[in-house]
Amino acid sequence: MNFASARQIIMLVIIITAGCYVFDYYKNPQLWHHETASSANVGKGARLTVWINHLCCSECLSDARQALAALPGIDAVNASGPKQVLTRAQADQSKASLPEYGNSVELVVSDADKLDFVALDKALRDKGLVAGRMELSGIEHFRLAAKVAHLCCGMCERSAHERIAFLKARGQSGQLRWLDSVSVDREAKTIVAHARYLQAGKTVDVTEFLGALNDIGYVPRSVQILVHEHTNLTGRQSQDDDRALVHMAVVR
Repeated sequence: MNFASARQIIMLVIIITAGCYVFDYYKNPQLWHHETASSANVGKGARLTVWINHLCCSECLSDARQALAALPGIDAVNASGPKQVLTRAQADQSKASLPEYGNSVELVVSDADKLDFVALDKALRDKGLVAGRMELSGIEHFRLAAKVAHLCCGMCERSAHERIAFLKARGQSGQLRWLDSVSVDREAKTIVAHARYLQAGKTVDVTEFLGALNDIGYVPRSVQILVHEHTNLTGRQSQDDDRALVHMAVVR
């Protein structure tokens, strides 16, 4: 019986070790990048591309820009819209197919901490438009924090944890592949989606997270970006509640 030589064993160990490192880097690139993100650094390269299913002419684009202009956290003034958009008269005569019916608006994220995707979605809907996709890019490490009203008891918390498997399973059909894990903070009434390390040129479609929350029975009050390692979610909840009370007082 022939046994492997010491040289062959060493080579085999080196090859297996190198293969494990390569596989781990491919599957978990976020573990190899430990730079601390800040709002200032994030704002320099972060972008949001909003695909609107109904953006067929200049009047639709005007409504979309008006909706986005009032939102904090994005630079709507310098938004780059469709390269070519028809006037209403041209659209009346157009025989374009359905894929040309929608279009996108690209925005610079000026302050990631202030951007609220629920507010963005609502602003467009108030104008009669719908964001089919909200693709975030340019932020390597981040989480999406969803504030929900009905994370009210232990059953809610356990149920949210049990449905994490369902959320991740949707990745098998092409959605939520960016999702690494989900955590639940009952005290802060927050469900947090931890995104995988986002490589250059890749995007995260936030509408997938919004849709998944609806599917498991939650309507988020807000969905915001967390770029810092430690964020006081309970403090954010108190601020949100204070703003809601102020708004109710003004309305009355």
